[in-house]
Amino acid sequence: MPNRWFAAVMGVLVPPLAFVYLSRWWWVLVYLLAMLAAGGADLALAGQGVPSGIGLLVSIAAAVHAFVLAGRVRFDGRRRWFNTWWGALSLPLAFVVVIFTARAFLFDLFRIPSSSMAPTLQPGGYAVMQRWGYGVHGAFGLTLHETEVAERTPPRRGELFVFRPPEMAGQLFVMRVVGLPGDHVQYANKQLVINGGPVLTVFRDVGGFAAETLGGQSYSVQYSMTDGPGRRFDHVVPDGHFFVMGDNRDNSYDSRYLGMIPAANMVGKIVLSW
Repeated sequence: MPNRWFAAVMGVLVPPLAFVYLSRWWWVLVYLLAMLAAGGADLALAGQGVPSGIGLLVSIAAAVHAFVLAGRVRFDGRRRWFNTWWGALSLPLAFVVVIFTARAFLFDLFRIPSSSMAPTLQPGGYAVMQRWGYGVHGAFGLTLHETEVAERTPPRRGELFVFRPPEMAGQLFVMRVVGLPGDHVQYANKQLVINGGPVLTVFRDVGGFAAETLGGQSYSVQYSMTDGPGRRFDHVVPDGHFFVMGDNRDNSYDSRYLGMIPAANMVGKIVLSW
């Protein structure tokens, strides 16, 4: 007979796994779907500032269910490996290893921390960052490996990039790459000029919004019409650095205030957002 307390603990931590341990595959599917639905509901409620705990309720229900069911289950013949405590625990461990490896070396999920990139990226939204090819490999705040800058795929103008701000250890920002090494970047009267050529900018009639095209990328920028030191600048980007700006041009803590971003601090490119 399976251990009832172990089944209950697994039900709290990973509900479907408790029923893998008990070889009850229908309930594995039921609780997997319940977890996904509860997770989506909790995220939606949290985004609206509403207290949520649907996922916790699913875990409690799974724990009670697994505890009761474990007292009734009888395995026919010899137990299979996933009907043992070590086999059941190896499944989430393998899952964590796969997720960590994928996020460290392929694609990572990035949460938008502020309104600096509005309207393109909204605060609290999510984006997928491509790590592969960009040389900084790690996940969950841990850095495993960094390749030499010369071996990395260089960022291009107009791309959305995640970077580590100088002298702000542990933090990640996302901005648009505006200036490459050696570029002469000018900005005045809501007009970007790169190496003497104005960046295509088409203003809308209302709302302070404009459509901008840079490096083959077309996107929207917005202006709040406030005064500040970032409303006018003239810089040459030094070698080994990049000039980044937020699409929220009058409310963005970017290279106008952070300074140029070293190439070694450029972490990965945003390839998907919602």
